[in-house]
Amino acid sequence: MSDQDHILYEFPCHERIRMFLRLELLFRRYEWFCGEDNPFAHHAALSALFDLVDASARSDLKNDLVQELSRLRHALRMKLPHLAGEECEGTEKTLRQTEEALHGINRTLGRSAQYIRENEWLRLVRTRQSLPGGTCEFDLPMLHHWLAQPAAARRAELQAWEDTMTPTRDAIAIVLGMLRSAVQTDGEVTVHGGVHQLSLTGRNVLLARLWLPVGDDLIPEVSANKYMLWIRFSRPDAQRRLHASTEDITFRLALCG
Repeated sequence: MSDQDHILYEFPCHERIRMFLRLELLFRRYEWFCGEDNPFAHHAALSALFDLVDASARSDLKNDLVQELSRLRHALRMKLPHLAGEECEGTEKTLRQTEEALHGINRTLGRSAQYIRENEWLRLVRTRQSLPGGTCEFDLPMLHHWLAQPAAARRAELQAWEDTMTPTRDAIAIVLGMLRSAVQTDGEVTVHGGVHQLSLTGRNVLLARLWLPVGDDLIPEVSANKYMLWIRFSRPDAQRRLHASTEDITFRLALCG
């Protein structure tokens, strides 16, 4: 994620948030491939779909999403009586979306991945796709036939498969959206020697967001948990091998939770 002048890096401080970020990326990748007309893009969309099925198969995903949405719903309900005007309307809208997402998760999560796994056509494609070059037209003519259909027809099927996972996508979008807006601290930080350490004890930080100017050619390596945030900066050489930086570095850091 980035804007024109900066690269944004996001680092989870909790395993639950790590899982949500991975699923968000997979949904984004799937939707990008679906939006293209090229058959190769739609073939890649199938790979992204299989990744989504695997990532959403975790037994604790439903409980984690229900807990996060329930916590968020409670916080919004407590906040609502103290608001007025546009802020009140915005909070009411977020509360409705949260309740709808919670209902959707309770109703459908678990069956979506099962529906895709039980699709015989998808199962055959996935089996062949696990082999290097295993989806050539002579190996899998059924896939070759599908890729030869009009782009709109392929996209409609891709959209229908994603629709079975819409509750998961919407729930993750709400949870991560609210987390990113729950900023505890946000400002410039200057570190000496290319290393930064920060205690998170008692702060309930769930996500660290770090911005670096595009032209700085610096890469952050972050280790984070609920107790400590540790950042080390490196620079790549011509072969993209990383070398630790020992210079003074200024960057923007936001802690959310």
